[in-house]
Amino acid sequence: MSTFKKAFLFNGIGTKPEKLFQAMTPQMLEKHRSYQHDEFTRLGLNENLSENTPMDRLAAEWLTSLISDRVVYEYYIEKGIIPDIGMGHSSGIVSISACFGSVSHEFAHEIIMMNRATMRSLSVSGEKQDMGTIIGMSIDDVNELIAEKNYSPDEVIVGSANSRICTMISGREDAVKQLLLDAQEAGAIKVIPFNIGLAYHHPMIEKHSHEYVEFCAEGEYRAPEYPILSIFDGRIMTDGQDIMRENQINILNPIRWDLALKKLEELGVTEFFDISANGAVGKFSRISRRKGRIYTFDEV
Repeated sequence: MSTFKKAFLFNGIGTKPEKLFQAMTPQMLEKHRSYQHDEFTRLGLNENLSENTPMDRLAAEWLTSLISDRVVYEYYIEKGIIPDIGMGHSSGIVSISACFGSVSHEFAHEIIMMNRATMRSLSVSGEKQDMGTIIGMSIDDVNELIAEKNYSPDEVIVGSANSRICTMISGREDAVKQLLLDAQEAGAIKVIPFNIGLAYHHPMIEKHSHEYVEFCAEGEYRAPEYPILSIFDGRIMTDGQDIMRENQINILNPIRWDLALKKLEELGVTEFFDISANGAVGKFSRISRRKGRIYTFDEV
């Protein structure tokens, strides 16, 4: 009999901060304000996001998402919903590392701040990168389109296969923009450019991310309170060093979220809890209806 029934799923960056607060209770909003005030003060960020420099503003938006995850996570735990295992998508790996107790929340926030070093390296190089999401096409559909239009892997690749109907692409800015247009013409339901100037989950980001990767190894990692499934190789991680490595390789490698969800199903998970405040994980994930269900925050 499987010991894994409940899985907590942590979202990557992407949601605008204001959308995270709509479903929160007054008590949760107050907790979020308190956590954010303390961390923004410590890290030298302005709580009025628009008052930050462009690089600081991106980091501040991403920190707002991580703090939101923490507030929702603590709400679930207080309600007696305890995970048997968990998994993070992209920056969700940083978030779950903190919420599951492998690193401090302060160190997780400092990891996010290190994205500024990557941004600075890109700015100096003049290299133009970006990401985008294609809704209504699977990874196979997108890869067929990439081959048909003769894009090279140096230009654009699938950065994350999220589900049968949601695929994220990453690469050179002009190629990402053109592939999004190609996908629209090919019948995609919707395409969403990220416009963040970064190609996470594409190998091209590696030469700009040395400081980020090195910093990930500087923190104190402990065994997580609950096991975490590696999104990269499907291992069940229970050791602090495993969590450190997951953070180091995170932004450099493509993600197969769809296959990782399938692995959780194979492990016996039937209840998936979306830790994002606005149901983002539930929107881009698909699981077998015969095997389980994804519960979003507003349903809990």
